[in-house]
Amino acid sequence: MSAASDSRSSAETKARILLAAQTVFAEHGYSHAGLREIARQAQVAPSLLLKYFGTKARLFEEALIAAIIPLQHFQSDRPQLGEAIVASVLDPGSRMVAPAMIALALGDPESRAVTVRVVQERIVGPMADWLDGDEGLASAINLLAMTTGFAIFHRNMDLGLEPRTRQDAARLMARALQAMADG
Repeated sequence: MSAASDSRSSAETKARILLAAQTVFAEHGYSHAGLREIARQAQVAPSLLLKYFGTKARLFEEALIAAIIPLQHFQSDRPQLGEAIVASVLDPGSRMVAPAMIALALGDPESRAVTVRVVQERIVGPMADWLDGDEGLASAINLLAMTTGFAIFHRNMDLGLEPRTRQDAARLMARALQAMADG
C-alpha cells in the first residue's frame, strides 16, 4: 500500500470516527458517551480512537468543531442572515448535531470547558467580529442562544405541530435573528 493510500485510509477512518462521535455525543451527552460505542458505530477498533485523538475530551472537541456549520456559510448575504440560519436548521438534509452536543455537554465539567472554548473561538468570536459595532458581541451571543434553542426544539422535539405553525415559527425566528444581526 502506498503512503498516499495509507493517508487516505487514515483520513477516511478519522472522518468515520468523528461522524460516529458526533452522533453518540449528540444522543447521549459527553458523560454517557462510551468510546466502545463510538468505535462500534464507526466500525473501527476502540484503540484507533485513542491513536487518532488521544483522549475522549480531544475526540469530543474535534467532533464538535467538525459539527459546527462554518460561519462563512451564513455570511454571504447579511440581509438574509436570519432566513439562512432558519433554513439551515429546518433543512432535513443538513446534519445538525452541534446544538445537541453543546446542550448535553454542559453537565460535565470537562466537556463544558471544551464547549465554552470552542463556541467562543469558532462561533461567538468570529460572529462578533463580522457583526462589528458596539453590540457585536452581545448580538453574537444572542444569535447563538436563540439559534441553539430553535435548533434543539425543531430537531429534537416533535410536538406534532401543523405545517402552518412550523412556518409561522420559522418566519418569526428569521425576523428576530435578522433584527439582532442588523443591530
